[in-house]
Amino acid sequence: MQINRFTNSVLSLLGIMAILLAPAPSVAAPFFFPDVNPSFGKSDPPDWLHDGRGNDGYVTITSEVIPTSACTQMSSHRFWGSDKTQLVLSITSYGFKNKLDKLEVPIATFDGRENGSQCASLSTTPLQVVPMTNMASYSILSPGKLSLVLNVKSSNDSNQDYVGSAKFLLGAAAIVATGGSAAAIGGVSTAVGSSVVSDTQTKANTLLQGMIDAKVPISFSWPELRQGIQSVEIPVYKTDQDINKITDKEIEKLQKDPKADKQLLFTVKLSFQFSRTLFYPTMVDIDDLVNRENLSSQHVLNHLAPESTQNFMQILNNSSPSLLQKIGRSDGSDLARACSSGFDKLKVAGLDNVDIAIVMKSFIDEAKATETWYSNPEIVRSCFGQAPSIASYLEKIYDPSSAPAK
Repeated sequence: MQINRFTNSVLSLLGIMAILLAPAPSVAAPFFFPDVNPSFGKSDPPDWLHDGRGNDGYVTITSEVIPTSACTQMSSHRFWGSDKTQLVLSITSYGFKNKLDKLEVPIATFDGRENGSQCASLSTTPLQVVPMTNMASYSILSPGKLSLVLNVKSSNDSNQDYVGSAKFLLGAAAIVATGGSAAAIGGVSTAVGSSVVSDTQTKANTLLQGMIDAKVPISFSWPELRQGIQSVEIPVYKTDQDINKITDKEIEKLQKDPKADKQLLFTVKLSFQFSRTLFYPTMVDIDDLVNRENLSSQHVLNHLAPESTQNFMQILNNSSPSLLQKIGRSDGSDLARACSSGFDKLKVAGLDNVDIAIVMKSFIDEAKATETWYSNPEIVRSCFGQAPSIASYLEKIYDPSSAPAK
């Protein structure tokens, strides 16, 4: 009798140990994915935007994550413990030809490895995913290929620090904050060293490839962009899936299935802003620039170039003999060559033709130590005759009739 009781006790104990030691069953876990049909917000574009053919203004695109509620359950608490959800939202842009082009820019993260089942908010401040960028020229045969890709990456692997890798780039954006809460990562290389950023980006991107990636591309051309796109909103959902076994085809099928069991968690909003000049971004009619008191050469030449720590005087005058000296003492063909060098430098700096006209006018004022040169048609023709599109803006902004007398 005692032996049987002992045997039963041992068997019961072994059974309990077997249950405790057995691996947790494969269960569904939170999986996040974006809608494949974003909604576009449009308005009537101004004439310059609608009719322009390029190099006449800038576009800035900011992202914002808007949750459906202040408290969002990102992870679930189960018998085997809470999910260790890690979530990284990022935007990759293509075709805009700036420092962030083709780089994955994190816009929000969630780390559920600690207190994962508690409510969280992914609400974020606006973050520049495409900093102020010159809208390039285009033609009917070459309209340009632009796209923004929203990546929604998630994982339940608590052994990998996906969020930590993404946070470096997210934190880097704050280092080069521009315009209040908006920020851009592009200039961080000048703050911490381009090699450090490059190495970290490579390592972060390699690690982030280990996450499950559900993405949606938003594609358009320069003419389509100029039709008055104001915003793009992309809903992001949560569902339960065995993410250790899910495939790209299953993700795509889930995204396209309107009857899928899913919960709307938040919306990623991309806002588009257009401007003609970086000196007065809110100005629409450049004819009004002539009335601006602060369009002085000092204000213009001390202004920082886009995505740079250098001002325009430093960019134009970075060679020896200095461009300031060349323009100051030359005329005719020599002046034309000197101005051509200036135009090239400002194009490389990412300026549109409106701002190239403004900066070159201010630079020549400084070089000639007077504004009277503008009343001399020969000087104007020698410098700006080679760039008629820039010259046309020069005449609109600085009316020749108001130029100083000879």
